[in-house]
Amino acid sequence: MELRWKLCIAALKMFIRQREAILWTVIFPLLLVLLFGFVRFGGLSRLSLGVVNDAGKAGADLITRLQAVGTFDISEGTSEEMMRALSKGDKDVILMLPSAYAPGTGGNLMLYGDVEAKPRETQLATLILQRVLDEALFERSPAPERTVIRTQAVKTRNLTYIDFLLPGVLSLSIMQSGIFGVAFSFVSLKKRGILRRLWVTPIRPSDFISAQVLTRLIVQLMQMSILVGVGILLLNLHFIGNLALIYLLGILGAVVFLGFGFALAGISKSEDQVAPLANIITLPMLALSGVFFSRAFLPGILRSLTSILPLTYLADGIRSVAIEGATITQVAPQLIGLLIWAVLSCALAIRFLRWE
Repeated sequence: MELRWKLCIAALKMFIRQREAILWTVIFPLLLVLLFGFVRFGGLSRLSLGVVNDAGKAGADLITRLQAVGTFDISEGTSEEMMRALSKGDKDVILMLPSAYAPGTGGNLMLYGDVEAKPRETQLATLILQRVLDEALFERSPAPERTVIRTQAVKTRNLTYIDFLLPGVLSLSIMQSGIFGVAFSFVSLKKRGILRRLWVTPIRPSDFISAQVLTRLIVQLMQMSILVGVGILLLNLHFIGNLALIYLLGILGAVVFLGFGFALAGISKSEDQVAPLANIITLPMLALSGVFFSRAFLPGILRSLTSILPLTYLADGIRSVAIEGATITQVAPQLIGLLIWAVLSCALAIRFLRWE
């Protein structure tokens, strides 16, 4: 055991002396988060409108008119679902259509939004909804009574893009460090014959591998702490989760991608072979696992397929804990998914890792 710790300390020193490793493992993810955190892309795009339709056909007709405007991304659901989405920041405003609603009968429709955190979105949605209602009245004869939109202020957590991005970048850095960091370094050691020479020393291969894995897990925990700390202190990250649970998810994710890294190191004979093989694994997950953008925008079949990717489990789990305060029971599907991937990747590592 003492030998493993000495090897771990030696491996940690080797890692610190590699400027490229520090750049890509720690500094690059940090700069990426800071870039998206401080740069404001500005301007209003489409508004996310949730509708609770208890008005039947009359409500469906109004929704059709709103869809024709092109300003809203409209989704329907129950009152509880929509208000929960509003409080989490997934919706800009919520429109309630009661069962008594009918065009031309007057009365009020309630529009719920956070007028303090999102005043522009709430005001714009109110103006557009009122215009659509008024245009519908002009088509009716005799002159009906006007339906008026009333805004109801709701206090939300006002989640921002950085709340979505930081857990994704954290997951991305774990994947990159596990796959690229291990694969390139071990191929280099194998190519120079260093791994082969270990066989004639008292060091057992299992001790050497354990020290390397432990070193990278320590680095990952440090990196996670730095990113979360920067997010809270500088970027107003709405962090309400359990940091220990995030560490657990991060360690499981690191084991998954370390396994893939060792497997690639065994398959590849040179650094030139590592890059394309690693990109084949990482690029699809980078684009489809919800790191930078929500997977809700993906087509249904593709969204279902990408839900079983290891980076999806990791990003969704960390994001749920960090900004939604999810408990270990609530992220059990992500934990189980990562555990299955960890068994698979470790099996691949054992099968393909070679010392020469």
